[in-house]
Amino acid sequence: MESIRWGILGTGEIAKQFAQGLASLPDAKLLAIGSRKLETAQAFSHQFHVPRTYKSYEELVADKEIDIVYIATPNTTHKDNCILCLTAGKAVLCEKPFTINAIEARSVIELAREKKLFCMEAMWTRFIPLMPKVRSMINDGVIGEVKMLTADFGTRVEFNENVRHFNPHLGGGALLDVGIYPISLAYYLLGTPLNIVSQATFGKTQVDEQSSIIFYYTNGQLATLYSSLRTNTPNEIIIMGTQGQLRIHAPIYKPYQFTIQKFPEPIKPSSNTKKSWKSSVKQISLIRKSYSYLSRFIHKPKKTVIPYKGNGYNYEAAEAMKCLRHGECESQIMPLDETLSILETMDTIRSQWHFKYPNEINEAQV
Repeated sequence: MESIRWGILGTGEIAKQFAQGLASLPDAKLLAIGSRKLETAQAFSHQFHVPRTYKSYEELVADKEIDIVYIATPNTTHKDNCILCLTAGKAVLCEKPFTINAIEARSVIELAREKKLFCMEAMWTRFIPLMPKVRSMINDGVIGEVKMLTADFGTRVEFNENVRHFNPHLGGGALLDVGIYPISLAYYLLGTPLNIVSQATFGKTQVDEQSSIIFYYTNGQLATLYSSLRTNTPNEIIIMGTQGQLRIHAPIYKPYQFTIQKFPEPIKPSSNTKKSWKSSVKQISLIRKSYSYLSRFIHKPKKTVIPYKGNGYNYEAAEAMKCLRHGECESQIMPLDETLSILETMDTIRSQWHFKYPNEINEAQV
């Protein structure tokens, strides 16, 4: 099969991880790397054996032999870099968050659709083999009707006001960096929320360092999501249904195992009014203790392991290449309309915090 030829914008850690993921795909060829400095592009090229190096993004997108570009630049530059690639006729896989807000996302999506070019947000967790299996089991009612979901992503980052995590000029903060993972997972498993309540803690650089979010859905389901850059959290997902619960074990961003715990049938107290109240209580208590003991064996948690190949980034790249080969402009797994809806939700969350990024354009300015 003829290789799909890739270019990468940016030379940071995410770009390196993606390059490593591409190396595990026999039908992918990393053809070019572009940076704002030739020295960093050359160092990246040497490390990953990339044939072509460019000292600017403009030079890379002008390369006629590149089929698709992976954008691994800071959050605040995603919109401009996407537009640069699309204008040059290149398909795009853009690292999450797709843009910093829904206004920017709309402009990119409109251009991609106008030019009929493939474009997708690189939310790599969606494409890990475990996730479609979990979604299928939930839809099949394995744990009954889903009532609640909890998900978290917290990682302790050493404070430095100049690094992207805490720099507002680079789109820093827990929400865009790690909070997007549980939000996107809630969308993937439960859909679009009806109502949102949230609260955040802000640090020295005035970006959100941790937050808690509650999604409410039309059928009464609740999703509780939280994220942090200041402390480590369990980094797990628990989906609770009427007949059991499904726990996706850490790490939330690259999961490979989950456990299903089925619930015992609820005990129904006797309706015989002739029995004394004390006798009924004793009987129910005895039944509960016996049933609880037996349930440890009857309803033993069942763990499923679904390993992934490569480093995990290869799956989103494989999806992009599949779409290119089939002439599809969007992925059904991570459609652009859902990317836009997630960013609209994140805009709503930040509006509850009265938090905007420097030079951020809003609806009133469009």
